[in-house]
Amino acid sequence: MINKYIIVFCEGDHDIAFLSKILFVHGFTSYGKRVNEFDKPLNNLYIKNLSQKKIGDMEFKFQRPKRKVPYIVLIKNDILVIFHNFDGDGNFTKDGAKSIIKMYIDLNKENRRKIDKYEKLNYRFLYFLDSDDKGVDNRLSELQKSIEIDTFNSHVVYKYKDYEIGAYIFYDETNSDKYGKLEDILLNLMKKSNEKVFANSTEYINKNILETKRQKKFIYIQDREEYIGRVEFKKSKSIISSAGQLQFSGSSNAVIIANSDYIKKDDILNSQVCQDIIKLFK
Repeated sequence: MINKYIIVFCEGDHDIAFLSKILFVHGFTSYGKRVNEFDKPLNNLYIKNLSQKKIGDMEFKFQRPKRKVPYIVLIKNDILVIFHNFDGDGNFTKDGAKSIIKMYIDLNKENRRKIDKYEKLNYRFLYFLDSDDKGVDNRLSELQKSIEIDTFNSHVVYKYKDYEIGAYIFYDETNSDKYGKLEDILLNLMKKSNEKVFANSTEYINKNILETKRQKKFIYIQDREEYIGRVEFKKSKSIISSAGQLQFSGSSNAVIIANSDYIKKDDILNSQVCQDIIKLFK
């Protein structure tokens, strides 16, 4: 029987691949159940959310993750970990995560009005996002305002209202301003036993950086070609991708993070970052 539901909000599938890798080392496994096999009332909730988008309204294009439906689910004993993919950080400080918290909390409110009741669901909500160039404190301040909580620090779980809540902000440990992102942590872990591979990958990327306009999306439409949008090049992501192609040709960084031996069990167990993260799941 599940006694604790840990709902995890992530910026993207790279975060989920890394966090699940840490959890697997600490005894978690894939849940492996179909949607209708989830315990009540989660099964009905997810079926409802999946069915809300009408087939006729869908477009034939690359699909973004459905935020109100789990991306992956892991289990260990009586703890169920449910990952939601937000496909970017902007949705955290808007009402995206807040609306999903409400979605889960409402299940307990609805349960009180039912004759055929189920056990109250005990929740912990965890935020994982990059510091970027804002810094850890500013990121936490954004979350604090969004959540409307008096005190909010990274690496800590708080009892708040009728549930628990916590966060972890990814940053470069070598940066005194605590700027950075998940890839800084990944590279620190990956390089330790693979220095030559990553030195060569870094050299390759440095020698072949393209002019800025060619780092944007290139389109051909109505007899014209043009570059549009923002710069998409991220050196640290490209280095990981370059090294990862030596093992998994054509694979995305999420696949590389999840399946590569560039990060092994001992790397995770001996990492202070990974130790701080796993504490949030205990």
